[in-house]
Amino acid sequence: MNAKSVALAITFAAVAITLNVVRIPTFYYPGTSYQLVQIPIVVAFLLFGVRIGVLVGVLSVAGWLILFPLGALGFLVYPMDLVSSLIMFAGLFVAHRFMVRNGSGSVSVWKSSVVSLTAFAVVFRGGIMPIIDYGVVYHVLVPLVLGITVPEAAIVGLVPSFILYNVTVPLFTIPIAYVVAKKVARYLKIQPSLLD
Repeated sequence: MNAKSVALAITFAAVAITLNVVRIPTFYYPGTSYQLVQIPIVVAFLLFGVRIGVLVGVLSVAGWLILFPLGALGFLVYPMDLVSSLIMFAGLFVAHRFMVRNGSGSVSVWKSSVVSLTAFAVVFRGGIMPIIDYGVVYHVLVPLVLGITVPEAAIVGLVPSFILYNVTVPLFTIPIAYVVAKKVARYLKIQPSLLD
């Protein structure tokens, strides 16, 4: 990675770290809130690809742990935000692979590439993260990190919340990130990695 790539990653990570203060509580999933922190991470991924996107995510997690410590809970929450971002990246990457190339440029299978990117991100995050939340977070990480054993009935009762949360986050994150990435690409005069 060159100095420009690292500087861009630091810039996007700084925006993601700053956005950590914006939280909209969910009424259906106790202790969880909608955040805007994944938007700059997804923008970096769309503009510059996997390496920069992951670097922005890792730098963001480090910044959140330093500037917004949540004690032991931070070592559970912040890395899981990165994991959910990586799962959305996989969906975005697969959506990009399904885009049809023709002489006039990239055209999505659907009328708009933002629709295909969002759909694949929803399918990947909504399909994979609830399983990770159920199996890894509540059965392994919560007892290990927090020393709390959550009753099985409570975890099963939260499964619909896991699904709803992980489906709704990409529904606002990807379209906003897509629009921002298009504007930034136009402003910086760069050819984005995963945009048409």
